[in-house]
Amino acid sequence: MPKIIEITFDFFIFLLFYLKEMVKANLVLARDILSPAMKISPGIVKVPTDAKSDNQVLILFNLITMTPGSLCMDISDDKKNIYVHGMYVKNRDTFEKEIKEGIEKKVLEVFG
Repeated sequence: MPKIIEITFDFFIFLLFYLKEMVKANLVLARDILSPAMKISPGIVKVPTDAKSDNQVLILFNLITMTPGSLCMDISDDKKNIYVHGMYVKNRDTFEKEIKEGIEKKVLEVFG
């Protein structure tokens, strides 16, 4: 398969993945807004990143921020950690794992 087709296919799969994550996050947020009892458990988590380039860090930072319920607050000076505020941080390790094995893994595959 030619390289351009493979890159286009990988990017399309990434877009579908991100769209699914956006819909899921919006539904959870809408449920909490419409229900009388909010189930939020806000927290700030230091997430180590395996991103190698400035572009990978920037893409990861922006995609996390654009996902409802999460906001990137800062990047460490060495660009090895991102500080993320999440509305649903019941367990910091689980929250970190969701980012590392979800959005970060996909960003590194497509933009690596």
